[in-house]
Amino acid sequence: MKIVNFVTETKENVIQQLSELAGPDACSRETIPFAIGQADVAIIRGGAIEKASITHLTLNQVKPPGVEEPIDYMVFQMEVFPENPFCPMGHFNTEWSLAGPGPYHMNLDLFPAVAVAEDLTRMRSAMDRVAEQFGLDKDQMRKGLDEHYNMDYWEVPLATMVGCKLLDLKDDQVDLFIAAYHTFFGNYLEILKNRKETPSTEDDQHTKLKRNGRWLEYITLKDPAVKMGLAAGIPAQVLLKLSYPPSAVF
Repeated sequence: MKIVNFVTETKENVIQQLSELAGPDACSRETIPFAIGQADVAIIRGGAIEKASITHLTLNQVKPPGVEEPIDYMVFQMEVFPENPFCPMGHFNTEWSLAGPGPYHMNLDLFPAVAVAEDLTRMRSAMDRVAEQFGLDKDQMRKGLDEHYNMDYWEVPLATMVGCKLLDLKDDQVDLFIAAYHTFFGNYLEILKNRKETPSTEDDQHTKLKRNGRWLEYITLKDPAVKMGLAAGIPAQVLLKLSYPPSAVF
């Protein structure tokens, strides 16, 4: 199954690449079984990475948001919180049904603390080329990211609209799914490498902590997937590892 091969190979690749940025012994891994499935979780801390969480969830007979009947489901999610505030947080959410021809869902975007216009333009242009390759409208490919990653009382969304929001893809679109992920991660890795030594001030660091706080507000107060996960029986410690930032202020 192409999608299972994708997650198996990509998981090891991103863990290796981020661990190299973080330094020796930066990665800890564990498999956590629970009543409705299991979680393979890797946490990376060190060097350029304040925290990166790579989580591969296999779920049995759950009802994700928008699904009426229980299905077997898989989630491959990564949240990267860089040490340097000039490196944006990288959000990688992918999930899919294990029965039938999909659907496959993907939300990828950058959530900056201190935004660097050059880096956002670079990512947007790279993802535009993916849209062109697969005959997509580049604006439609991102539609809804700003609404999804926002709270009514925030001045601006977390989302910068440089990634993609691909929903309800079918088997014949898995190549698009895979190409989008690899393109986004490859360019994100280059941004991390290029910005990890950028000088920052105390104010910049505080801005990073405020960004982390907004992300924590979103996942605890709004995110339907977290609520579904708790209701379905995913242990709280798995959700904490999967999504919580390493530090935050409010």
